[in-house]
Amino acid sequence: MLYVLVVIYLTLSSFEVESQKSVKVHSYDSLVTYLTKGATVWYVFNTSSCEQPSMKPEEDNPVFGGEIKMFVSTPNSQYEEGQTIFSHVQYSDENITDLNEEIQSMWILNDSAMVFWGKPGFFVNNTDDLDGTMCNWTVGEGSVWVKPHKEQKRLESFKEIQTLLTSGEEVRWAVNMSGCKCPPDPDECGNGSFGNAIKDFKIMKDGSISFSSSMTFIIPLSWQYVRLVAFGHIYENNTAYFMISYLDPTTWQDAEDDMVLCSISADPSSSGAKFFTTRK
Repeated sequence: MLYVLVVIYLTLSSFEVESQKSVKVHSYDSLVTYLTKGATVWYVFNTSSCEQPSMKPEEDNPVFGGEIKMFVSTPNSQYEEGQTIFSHVQYSDENITDLNEEIQSMWILNDSAMVFWGKPGFFVNNTDDLDGTMCNWTVGEGSVWVKPHKEQKRLESFKEIQTLLTSGEEVRWAVNMSGCKCPPDPDECGNGSFGNAIKDFKIMKDGSISFSSSMTFIIPLSWQYVRLVAFGHIYENNTAYFMISYLDPTTWQDAEDDMVLCSISADPSSSGAKFFTTRK
């Protein structure tokens, strides 16, 4: 009897481990779905194997990888190709007397990924050493993986979000703008999405929860960096307010601001502001 119980336990444990393995993402639509449902998504791009070699020698073409944190995304439609943008910063000590940072920007358009990397300088305005390449991430020139959560719960109210945050739990959020209001024209929000995880927060005097996320990325057409900052507020009446600012990274002057007002959505497949636990 003991032997049978041990076998059952080992079998269940093996199944649990197996079920938590990363799952490869094969399409753009799946990528957007995972991101907007609060999943943990990882990427790897080997720039030396991509279909269009960069301008640098092959030995200088790196392999980039990491977890997608803040993202901005639009879905495919019959009128326009969707795109998902995310960016990471790595500090560089290649020259110890010249500590610098490298910005890696990824633009995903269906099966294509535009990958850019360069050291922007202190004022984030140097594009002299900026390099980039095009990868087809669905045929092995890059890969995207999703890590299933052992336990993921939709948070349906302000109180649930506050309880988890003040208990030391990480909360992911994703906003589908099509279900929100965007002053000054409340009916013109578009169908884009953006999201991240709440890493730091502040509880205001009125009880609302304040947080922010940011990323700096390259705009390919204008060949310049842009700083994106998302300010979020969650209110006790189960609504959320976001201000999305696109800034000149050198001067921090506003180029464009979007205001987004949403209800907290209890349905992960619906629009609006969605919040999730992220226990693994």
